[in-house]
Amino acid sequence: WVKDLERGKGVKIGGRTEEKKQRCGLKKGVSHAIFDVTNDQKAPSSIPKGKLLALVNLKLDVSNQWSLNTTEPSSATSVDATIELIKTKTSGFSGVILGLEVATKDDFAKDNIISSMGALLNAAKEVSPSIWLLGGDMPLGAMIKVAEISEPTHFIRYPLTNGAAPAKVKGTLLTADYNTRVQPSGMQYNSTNLQCVVPALEVQNGSVPTGKGTSSVTDLAAAVDTFSVVGEVCVIDVDTSLGTSDGMATREILKPLFKKYNVRYGGGLRTVDDAMNVLNEGAAKVVIGSAGDRDFLSQLPRDRVILSLDAIFASDSDVGTWTTTSNFPITKVITDLCDIVGHFQITFLEPSLPGLDLSLVMKLAATCKASKAALTIAGPIRTPQEIATLDEMGVECLISTSILGSPALPLPTAITAVIKTDRQDGLIPTVVVDSSNGRALGMCYSNHESINEAIKRKRGTYWSRSRGLWVKGETSGDVQELVQVAMDCDRDCLLFTVKQAGSGFCHRHQQTCFGPATGFDKLMATLQQRKANAPQGSYTKRLFDDQALLRAKLMEEATELADSPNAENCAFEAADLIYFAFVRCVAMGVDMSEIQKNLDFKGRKVHRRPGHAKPQFMQNQS
Repeated sequence: WVKDLERGKGVKIGGRTEEKKQRCGLKKGVSHAIFDVTNDQKAPSSIPKGKLLALVNLKLDVSNQWSLNTTEPSSATSVDATIELIKTKTSGFSGVILGLEVATKDDFAKDNIISSMGALLNAAKEVSPSIWLLGGDMPLGAMIKVAEISEPTHFIRYPLTNGAAPAKVKGTLLTADYNTRVQPSGMQYNSTNLQCVVPALEVQNGSVPTGKGTSSVTDLAAAVDTFSVVGEVCVIDVDTSLGTSDGMATREILKPLFKKYNVRYGGGLRTVDDAMNVLNEGAAKVVIGSAGDRDFLSQLPRDRVILSLDAIFASDSDVGTWTTTSNFPITKVITDLCDIVGHFQITFLEPSLPGLDLSLVMKLAATCKASKAALTIAGPIRTPQEIATLDEMGVECLISTSILGSPALPLPTAITAVIKTDRQDGLIPTVVVDSSNGRALGMCYSNHESINEAIKRKRGTYWSRSRGLWVKGETSGDVQELVQVAMDCDRDCLLFTVKQAGSGFCHRHQQTCFGPATGFDKLMATLQQRKANAPQGSYTKRLFDDQALLRAKLMEEATELADSPNAENCAFEAADLIYFAFVRCVAMGVDMSEIQKNLDFKGRKVHRRPGHAKPQFMQNQS
């Protein structure tokens, strides 16, 4: 645990262990030692006061009376008497942790209990400038309400019973014991999602919210381009869902975008034909709502369908819609349909308390993991810590662009919420690849500031260990257009996909830091150079200038490949055909990235043509 602290992981607060171990922990980097003074433990003189926190465990009964939560029964007292007791017990400590316990978890939501907690916190601030609130398994919604009355210095929430991991409540820090955070309730969660945040573009009343007001639906392409920097985006056609539009106008705008970006589409897909058509147009996945029964879903490819369900907050685990509740557990829906659905999207509807029920999310995550299905959570996700919490469970966050485009939770803040590093300087290794071919250009470093600037500028922007903020190409002219920011499965390495201009990425004025290109990349680069400035007598230049010759050579080489008698000759003839095919592509202004996008697009089609040859080619065979 201490070694993990030295690598920058976990919460730097010592446990309630013996004094010798506390001193050892403080030497190793633990920020505070906690001593439980509930049963009259005194502040040790061997540890500086600034490093000491006193833990006082209290009980609150239904009549709003407080008492010490000790092994021996203690008499109930008022808030004032409790404060005097705290003052007596916590002298010699720099801060106070109030451990609060109520009869049942549901009592946390009662207004009189919340008011009493707030009053106690306000009074406790007169005793100590640093008041920490240990809420046990207090729901996040209750914490938010307590914070509205009297915000403590920090919240602490141990996830021993419900698996809650770190989150943020109204500007106060919600932390957890490191061991249980990594392995809550005895279960290890490995992140199965590579993308932590999926931006949701909601088309409603002909407009798309962007966080800076709304844009016309005709600007949907620009909005998709802006938010696709994180990977897949989800377009939700609310108008079609509500029956106020047939969705065709939005679909027509999306058709070319499906080729260029990874776009999920949902909203009003009520027939199998509708869903199949959207997939055939190139959507990465379709989101199916109330129409999603077994017969419907079984006709769609499992890995391309997301079943959207609503969780009614008050009833903990019911499936419902915006207006109705079916009283059917979500976990049962997942286990019943996981053989034909590979991805579930749960939207939390909370008629009373704000915030996510993390114990329910953990249950859903465990069910999806056992079912080999992905899980996306939508709803009241408002803070980086909540994103990190869900990501640790292997859960994606679906967040509206009206939030991600606003100062409340900017896109860079959202996607960096899960990043970790074990470097002392806090920098994150960043691999940079060329969007045209996926080839690694080099490796550099990023931090939160540089990532923020990269996304804001849509430029390759990094953190130099010698110069600080570094915008690639600012002096050399070899600029980079940022296409996408991704991260690895361990969240400790970034992948920047860029369009590289100029001589390349390397300071030695070459394309990459890893030596010259080979194979397809070298061929494509050579052909582009020949098109721009071919030497005298260049055969490639002749092909560019004589399209009839190029066409004849393509047909000749295709025939020779088709007639190749053995593997060696097949590879030789394939290389010839690829050369002439690439000449045709470069002549038409097509690069490798366009070819790869079309391969991916064709791979997403679900309806296939018979694949018969055209008659003129069959005649040639006969």
